[in-house]
Amino acid sequence: MTESYFQRVATSTPTRLWINNPTAVEIGAGLAQGAVGCTTNPSYGGNLLKREPEYVRGVIAASVAALPGADVAQVAENVQERLVDRITERFADVHQRSGGLAGYVSIQGSPLEDHDADAILRAARAATHIAPNAAVKVPATAPGLLALEQLVEDGWPTIVTEVFSVAQLIEANERYLKVTARTGERSPFFMSPITGILGDHLRKVAARDAIAADPRTLQLAGVALARRCYGVVVERAYPVTLLFGGARSIDDFTGLVGGPTASTINYSTVEEILALDPPVETTIEESMPAGVVEELLAKFPDFRQAWGDVPLSLEDFEEFGPVQHFRGSFVGAWEAMLTAIREARVGAATMAS
Repeated sequence: MTESYFQRVATSTPTRLWINNPTAVEIGAGLAQGAVGCTTNPSYGGNLLKREPEYVRGVIAASVAALPGADVAQVAENVQERLVDRITERFADVHQRSGGLAGYVSIQGSPLEDHDADAILRAARAATHIAPNAAVKVPATAPGLLALEQLVEDGWPTIVTEVFSVAQLIEANERYLKVTARTGERSPFFMSPITGILGDHLRKVAARDAIAADPRTLQLAGVALARRCYGVVVERAYPVTLLFGGARSIDDFTGLVGGPTASTINYSTVEEILALDPPVETTIEESMPAGVVEELLAKFPDFRQAWGDVPLSLEDFEEFGPVQHFRGSFVGAWEAMLTAIREARVGAATMAS
């Protein structure tokens, strides 16, 4: 039987596939393609309300019934935990067979509390009880990195997300090294440079500021930054697994193959790549096409900060344009989940009366 593209990647390179925000069917399909992990983000529940509405509304009803006196935000977190629990069950065998090196499923708390380190830490600690292969995810911001330090000290598998700059990459890794030097133990540690969504942000800036930019250059912006982050990790020997996320095109997977990294993509992108069935090529260390980085640096101040040519301070991480763009997509989906919970409570109260 002929191997698929992703199966060939797994057998001929150290690069691995993760699946992002999947339905029940996509969990199985991803595993069949050799996926060794799964990411979810705060938009997961709102996303599934559109794609698996009957299932999600059943989960909401169960959470509403289980937490009658809880704040709606607590119910939303419980819903998210139940949704992730379904995935951790399916990836449990991968986790066990790997000796705890793979099979992780990420979970991230409310985007409405991203500014509060204590709230990030509380939600993360609650999520660790879902399953041994649940990995908590925190943003690469000042509050998120404070929470990271405590999670690493506690020994939890952790993913740092919303990484749109070399400065964020370095800051998070240095904090991880500081904590693990003290504890003497290194828990599984991942970081997610966000690829396609960086291009989305730059397209928005280009439209707003009337900047003429080559569409292909914008499409490759995240790939360029991801390769630069990989180079920094190799150069500094950071003990982190890069988990590239936020894919918008096949380049966000095929352009990052060859290193001991992973990329998490929607199953729709998996299907697109399977249909094309490209050759497996080592691309992670390739130079970008001529002019791509030069155009981005010349035209976009945010890219200059992302690249490291212009300083980006820890205090600026949270308000950095691409971070705010990504967070905005989370907020809308999270609020859709809160609305669905309120509606379920009204319905339950009406039936009870």
